[in-house]
Amino acid sequence: MVRRVRLGRRDASRRARRWAGPPPLLLVATLIGFLVAPLVDHQPEPVAPAQTAAHVTAVGASGAGLTVAPAGPRADVAPPPRQRVLTTAPARGGHTAASGVRPVRLKRVHIGVASMNMYRKLSPAQAAHDARRLTRRRGVDVVGWQEADRFGRVLHALPGWDTKTFPFGRRNSEIAVSWRRSEFALVTARQRQVALGVSWREGRYPFGNRMVGVVTLRHRDTGRLLTVVNAHLPQAIEDLSRPGRWTPTINAYRARNQLARIAATWRTAPGRWVVGTGDYNFDARADARHRPVGGPRRALADTAVSSYQALGTDVAPTFPSNGRRIDYVYVDRAAYRAQQMRFAGQWVVGGFASDHNALLTRLVLS
Repeated sequence: MVRRVRLGRRDASRRARRWAGPPPLLLVATLIGFLVAPLVDHQPEPVAPAQTAAHVTAVGASGAGLTVAPAGPRADVAPPPRQRVLTTAPARGGHTAASGVRPVRLKRVHIGVASMNMYRKLSPAQAAHDARRLTRRRGVDVVGWQEADRFGRVLHALPGWDTKTFPFGRRNSEIAVSWRRSEFALVTARQRQVALGVSWREGRYPFGNRMVGVVTLRHRDTGRLLTVVNAHLPQAIEDLSRPGRWTPTINAYRARNQLARIAATWRTAPGRWVVGTGDYNFDARADARHRPVGGPRRALADTAVSSYQALGTDVAPTFPSNGRRIDYVYVDRAAYRAQQMRFAGQWVVGGFASDHNALLTRLVLS
């Protein structure tokens, strides 16, 4: 019995001499922990949404004309008012340097936009002559027409052009928009009434209900959207004895309301590019000098810039009989400030049967 105890103590002593550290299983677990921990601690951080890669924002009708733009608001889908223009300098294309993606330049587009009052007292033959004379001119791509209610057939027959007219009772409204078919395709079109007319019993200068046409086009080459806001203000709203002031007529009251509603319509117009055309029956030079409350310049101050504001009024009158510049082309103010739209020139084109000359502008879009 004594011998067994001694042998047991001797074996235990031998085992103690062979290993005195922690259990082997604990050692293995510790070793694995040291190997795996660095891999877990150094996983890449998640990329912020603003640093993701570029995405396609515009697709042409045939699948061509893809345009790469930075992550952020889409330029070809109507954003909330006052946010149509991207503000992180992607108008020239691309991301910020933090994204690690090389900027992509957006193609510049050069187009001609004109405004023309057809004069409703013309014969169809005279109207056809005027319309073809203007649309055959090189560099004209979009035209906003006023007093076109009797000339729908003339405008729809223009060679190489498409036209949008709007039904109004048993005939068309006086607003129409035409575009060169090789440059643009129709996306949507609508009109809304923005002022009540005045009858003979209500005022000295009667006129019909006033509409504004909103026509959205897709540029075939780039796939980007251009919206045209076309309008016609009533006559006898500016005091010709005191240019730049309103006349004390119901016409002037309705015109001020119409301008406010045009501005509201403009703020919801879709597309990267928005232009305005129209016969505003208020002299641009006198408006710039006196800036009456509710006048074109002040009413559209937050939404649009006219070619007269950008390039000056040193051009021929668009209404020769009294020497006034009352026909306008506008561009979106936010896009103008971001240099996504700019005026490259303006011209007054005469020689028509109409009592108006046409105002033609050249725009650079990006």
